Amino acid sequence: WLVARRAVTPRALLAGAAALVLLVGAAAPAAGPALDRAFQEKTHIAGTNVDTRELRWQAAARLVAEHPVLGVGPGGFRAGYPAASHNAEVDEQSPVAHNTYLEVAAELGLPGFALFAALLALTAVTAERVLRATTDPASVVAVQASLIAVAVASAFLSQQYYLPLWSLVAVVAAADLRLRRTSYLACAPRDQ
Repeated sequence: WLVARRAVTPRALLAGAAALVLLVGAAAPAAGPALDRAFQEKTHIAGTNVDTRELRWQAAARLVAEHPVLGVGPGGFRAGYPAASHNAEVDEQSPVAHNTYLEVAAELGLPGFALFAALLALTAVTAERVLRATTDPASVVAVQASLIAVAVASAFLSQQYYLPLWSLVAVVAAADLRLRRTSYLACAPRDQ
């Protein structure tokens, strides 16, 4: 995204990738056995994470299917999860769907999800409009890149991305408001 927006040159991106490869290549032999052990442990944990995420996504999809109009209510995924998962994780005290979109649809229903998706689309369109009208595009491109990163990560995480997602919506709204005020003041007739 940053290369497409010309915020980062392809040369800088390649230089960064080359530096990363050199750094990993230099550190890997020194870390040898410890890195190998950590990789094996992470592989086991990752397998468990994939299994639990699939269970939670399926449970969220069941909740959406059972409550398509109003959902199970804000914060209701936690209460509805044990039944929707057929008690797959009995000891889990505070489950999240690990997918913001599924969790919003399960809790707010399809109309609530449609409003959520519309808010994200409106935020993206507004950020683009601000970008085209601003004299300082770098900061808006950074906000757009952050919004894309959060939107993608939200497909795999939920709770961790609520605050950044809403913060980015607020930043774009503030940038739009500032742009509108600046435009209004520039066009307003001056008293003599």
